[in-house]
Amino acid sequence: MESRNYALEYDKSYTRYDLIVNLFQLGMDTKHRSKALRFAGLKEGDTVLDLCCGSGLSFKATQEIIGKKGKIIAVDANGYMLQLAKNRARKNGWDNISFIECPIEDLKLDIKIDFAFFALCWYDKDLSRKWIDKVSEFMDKETGRFCFFDYKMPDNWLRPFIKPILWLEIKWLGEAYTVNDLDWKPKELIGNMLRDARFTAYYFDCMFAVAGKPLL
Repeated sequence: MESRNYALEYDKSYTRYDLIVNLFQLGMDTKHRSKALRFAGLKEGDTVLDLCCGSGLSFKATQEIIGKKGKIIAVDANGYMLQLAKNRARKNGWDNISFIECPIEDLKLDIKIDFAFFALCWYDKDLSRKWIDKVSEFMDKETGRFCFFDYKMPDNWLRPFIKPILWLEIKWLGEAYTVNDLDWKPKELIGNMLRDARFTAYYFDCMFAVAGKPLL
């Protein structure tokens, strides 16, 4: 399935997206994104490609690290979500953000990026492999960095309790994927698509970040 088809699911939930995402994370979504970005080595002055940017929930955490010298290129295939992101940027006076409404597989850029951030958008193994290959075209193979931030089923006693909560969240968000899709091994799956991959899990082992460089 193409990412534009997944994006259509958010036509049903874009007005409640921020609330639902923060509800599961007990209001700590920005904190969790910041932790992932710092783990992956985001630096001051970096040019960041925010893929599947949604309503712009990553902007605050990103801005706090890259500063005024950095730039964000926000990409989403859903026009409703992208408008929310534009509103967020305008409200906060973030004028270093540009916006592109486009499926990732069709993306075209005329500049090089330093960092690519995928937050809560792992839908399909084959599609995400294409995304990584596509985005790699826009970064230096030695200095470019990827970061994936997403949910996972915990490998602890919380598992039977978290599964119905995640099922409900996905149901509210439009079912772009299923709760069974989160019963996976992101360390191995995503890690094998990157070079020098590193993995960390947090929030009771319910969230993770995978960081690495593009394959040579």
